Amino acid sequence: MIADFLQIVGIMVIAGTKFLYAPTAVYLAGYSFIQSIIITSLGGLGGVILFYYLGSAISSWWSRRFPGRMDRKKFTKKNRLFIIIRSKYGLYGLAFVTPCIISIPIGCFLAAKYYRTEKYMIPLLFVSVVFWAITITSITYLMGPIIWIIFVIFFSI
Repeated sequence: MIADFLQIVGIMVIAGTKFLYAPTAVYLAGYSFIQSIIITSLGGLGGVILFYYLGSAISSWWSRRFPGRMDRKKFTKKNRLFIIIRSKYGLYGLAFVTPCIISIPIGCFLAAKYYRTEKYMIPLLFVSVVFWAITITSITYLMGPIIWIIFVIFFSI
């Protein structure tokens, strides 16, 4: 009983940080399709809440501690994807790519930094997490036997 609870909590932590790997972890743990969607979604939603408000607090603290530093614009290879998404698609684009492409912690920090005043940012991130949970879980469960073969080959060596 406690082991199952700790396993679910561990998978939810994975979903809150590295969302892309969570459906595979739930599948390999032996949970059903619906349970996988629920566990992955709850972990992702918890990660969104935690990292959005943590990012907002860090951003506020940083701007008070180092005034004027956050206004400097630097164009590097690391932030090129974010600049493209922000200029072309805005907050909808950021919400869409946050769970699986740029990860929940980074996406929520950027959302808190640039879209803190948008009242629909957190609901958009929630919708995106649930959408990606259903999509990635569906792909994982359709490719299930292949995942088991790879898992067995990788860990038997």
